[in-house]
Amino acid sequence: MSSAPQDGPLVLASGSRYRAALLAEAGIEVAIDPPDVDERAFDVLLERLGPDGLAVELALRKALDVAPRHPGRTVVAADQVGVLPTGGGVELLTKRPTVEGAVAQLVAMSGTTHRLVNGVVVIGPGGTWHSGVDVQVVTMRSYTEDEARAYVERFEPFDTSGSYRLEDGDVLVREGGPGAALVASVAGEHASGVVGLPLPLLRRLLADAAAPGFSPREP
Repeated sequence: MSSAPQDGPLVLASGSRYRAALLAEAGIEVAIDPPDVDERAFDVLLERLGPDGLAVELALRKALDVAPRHPGRTVVAADQVGVLPTGGGVELLTKRPTVEGAVAQLVAMSGTTHRLVNGVVVIGPGGTWHSGVDVQVVTMRSYTEDEARAYVERFEPFDTSGSYRLEDGDVLVREGGPGAALVASVAGEHASGVVGLPLPLLRRLLADAAAPGFSPREP
């Protein structure tokens, strides 16, 4: 396929204010174009694709939805699948839009370790796509239902899968008050992976896709 000329910044196929802010802080200029993809409709694919495959599938659907509106430009899409081990396999961590739902999810996560699996897809100027997976392993400290409720009522983490944000814990630590961060530890290549757009992986994929401004990787 012939490559159309690049016109303007990268296109981020996402409506997430967190991903947009992350790219802005990293100095990566993007135009925002949210995709029309029902993420929850793909939950049934978890058993067949696994967390890695599901995350990439969702990111690809988002990228393919947006790319036709931006011919010749580089489109970036990402999706995060949170999975909590259970006796029978894994349970998806989702956005819970109510206090009770968020508290219940956090209580189930107390003292456990879960994985945040990020699928990232970049469609290059020539139309070919490149994908990768980033995994963050997050361990929660043991906390009570009252602590979980106090956290939810204060920070209202209703727009995040798993019902928590790392930066909220930073606020509590800085305050030095009676509250404490819910997250005990995070293991992964880069903290941006917890937000849902791992920057080191993204830069590698942009280089592979020959996005303007990103040098090809060494063989």
